[in-house]
Amino acid sequence: MSDKNNKLMRTDYQAIFKEAYHLMDEAIIAGNCGECCGYHCCRRNDADGKRLGMYLLPLEYEYMQSEVVADYELHSHLQYDMPPKIKKYYYIYCHLAEGCLRDHRPIQCRTYPFEPHIENGEFSIVIEKEQIHGCVLIERMPEWRQAFIDGVYNGWLELMKIPVIKYNIEYFSKERIATNNIMKQYFKWR
Repeated sequence: MSDKNNKLMRTDYQAIFKEAYHLMDEAIIAGNCGECCGYHCCRRNDADGKRLGMYLLPLEYEYMQSEVVADYELHSHLQYDMPPKIKKYYYIYCHLAEGCLRDHRPIQCRTYPFEPHIENGEFSIVIEKEQIHGCVLIERMPEWRQAFIDGVYNGWLELMKIPVIKYNIEYFSKERIATNNIMKQYFKWR
């Protein structure tokens, strides 16, 4: 691939990520949701002192996080269970004791507890039954802002323009379907 084509692709993906970050910049509830749970999923260490982190989406480090994230590990498909066509994931560590660099939070932080889902060619966002962090706001769904739900949905639609991200979504959707791990599902027009 020529440098010109590579630069064009970078620009296109950069624009997609920027738009998704913008769309997904809505708060789930009025106020700071981290105050509801003591920053359960936004902290540097768990109760046992183990470092906490999270995975970035494919290409998210390269297009949005490389200037912000300094503390990360590369996880290879040879060592970890991940989609076969994805060779690596960036696993980043939070660098604040609690809270986050709000303007720079990654996609997964912007959209939690929603996950993107594709089933029978139809896109939705879902909340899984089995969650790593067990968001306390699940019990407060009536308080969720519609702007947050719409932003998450539309942001994922934007990100699906990037083929490797759509592949990533399809892979984890199949896994979710196979394990019957869907608690709630949101479709745009239903």
